Amino acid sequence: MKKRIIIGISLGLVGIGIVILGFILIKKDNNPEIIDSPEVVITPLEDIYQVNIEYDEEENVKDIYTDYDDFSKIIKTESIKEEDFINNNIYVFKVPYDTCGERDFVPTDKKIEKNKIIVTVSYRASCGVCAPDNIYFAMKVSKEESEKEVEIKYNQINKLSCDPNMDYKPIIYIYPTDEMEVEVKLLKEENLTVTYPKYQNSWKVLANPDGTLRINDREYYSLFWEGKNHNVSMKKDGFVVKRENTESFLEEKLEILGLNQREANEFIIFWLSKLSESPYNYIRFETLEEINEYMPISITPVPDTLIRIQMDYKPLNEKIEVEEQMLEKKERNGYQVIEWGGSIIN
Repeated sequence: MKKRIIIGISLGLVGIGIVILGFILIKKDNNPEIIDSPEVVITPLEDIYQVNIEYDEEENVKDIYTDYDDFSKIIKTESIKEEDFINNNIYVFKVPYDTCGERDFVPTDKKIEKNKIIVTVSYRASCGVCAPDNIYFAMKVSKEESEKEVEIKYNQINKLSCDPNMDYKPIIYIYPTDEMEVEVKLLKEENLTVTYPKYQNSWKVLANPDGTLRINDREYYSLFWEGKNHNVSMKKDGFVVKRENTESFLEEKLEILGLNQREANEFIIFWLSKLSESPYNYIRFETLEEINEYMPISITPVPDTLIRIQMDYKPLNEKIEVEEQMLEKKERNGYQVIEWGGSIIN
């Protein structure tokens, strides 16, 4: 009798343990998890300074400044003084970043390799992605180094595990040939979870040829929306990409699909860390018909060029064989609207 009681209690405890474990796993699967690295201190370089630039002065920014008066008319900073120009030129460069994910976003390393000055920017990321923005930095360089170009590399120092069902995160760029009013409508509003700027039946923007969008006296680089319930699966075609080859793969394919270097830069900044978590990834770019089925879009006036890119990916532990997806080269002409997004395949 005593033996039966002990067995019963033991089985009961095991059952409770299974329930608790199941609850923990369910909770972990449905909530974003940020594994931070508090022991890693991000220390900025002493010879690279963050500077301020007004919106209307951005187009006047040039890479190298040799004259303090020219520099001080556009760049706002007390870190660079006139005497700094005696032995140096000042290199001003911008770093695109995700305004939702910015945390301790600073240059932490600089080295010279052949004809490049390579600056590493370290940051702590967070779940989510919004319309991109730019941070400007000024760097003292010798007269001889002024001929070298600046290359930015990114170093994410924390690990993220975010809700995979909220990874459909497109952003939209608009480039008219002349300043004009544009209205953008997403025709399945029931799929929307987050928008920026706030979506109210549509976005009505004053668009400029450089891509700047204005809504109620506020300027944006792009329109952002996040969608839910994007149920996709692996197809017979696609690509299997090794982790070490991800960056070059994306640069090559995004150029074919029609992104310019800045847009591709912003795409890679967001997705590279996610794709680097696995030894391999199955990657497939949806067709325009597939994208329109999930989220039809209406744009007035109708653009001369509309490019919609949606990358679906599935992490893999080992290489598999798939039929290579054939991508059609996209050309950009006239008034253009460009959209990119991505989603994990569960």
